Amino acid sequence: MVSFEEAGRMLDEAAEALPQEIFEGLNGGVNLLPARKTDQNGLLVMGTYNVNQMGRYVEIYYGSFRAAHGQAGPDKWRRELTRTLKHELTHHIESLAGDRSLEKWDERHVAELLAGLCEPLEAESVLFVDADGGGLAPLAAGLFRQALRAEGADIPCASAGALGAAERVNPRAVRAAELYGADISGSTPREATEELLGGYDAVLCMTEAQADALAGRFPAFDERILCLGEEDIAPPLIDTQGGWNRAAGRLAPEIEYLLDELLGTEDGEHEDT
Repeated sequence: MVSFEEAGRMLDEAAEALPQEIFEGLNGGVNLLPARKTDQNGLLVMGTYNVNQMGRYVEIYYGSFRAAHGQAGPDKWRRELTRTLKHELTHHIESLAGDRSLEKWDERHVAELLAGLCEPLEAESVLFVDADGGGLAPLAAGLFRQALRAEGADIPCASAGALGAAERVNPRAVRAAELYGADISGSTPREATEELLGGYDAVLCMTEAQADALAGRFPAFDERILCLGEEDIAPPLIDTQGGWNRAAGRLAPEIEYLLDELLGTEDGEHEDT
């Protein structure tokens, strides 16, 4: 059993490992509370991001972690605490930017949990696809690799463009990935081909139109071509750093959800808010 004090040290270490600019404006800090918290549906709440008269702050609930992971070892606790912290900090980044993408994702994910619709994706390799392989797809692949490293797991992944290949990865996407500790500066865009698709168990597109286009070109792979999210994930309308940071924030929870599906969740259902 990981004690409250040990969990606090793990959370401090996780926060210190992140870029400190992420914490700008979080005047109430990150707080570990002894409480076990559930929502109105009885699902465990692992953490919350709060904005009120006391400021902006994150609360992580030790009692919820104890209920979900009580018999797990320290490595599991460290991974789950880090995952929840990153989730809540993504809320913070979006809140400062006036964006509700992650909040909407949370609402949808809880609805899926309650409806029993979360059938795990089974795949041992993943190809992420956007329009030209130069933006969202390498960003998604970078976040996925970083999340895998945090879990100590290894699932081969790559990125490609459904309609061709850009000359280079968008440098603003590179900087957005760095906010999450991911390095995609060495990525080289390439076009989705029959040979490339044949090397991956799951092909995850950013939009339904991209998935339809790929399935039309390569009908033999129709069953493995899916959308990463329930809703389309579009690149920024205006090519600004803030836009790409928000795009990374939109991708981050989808990557967490994907990882949960691929690695499995043996400790029951819970949510971050």
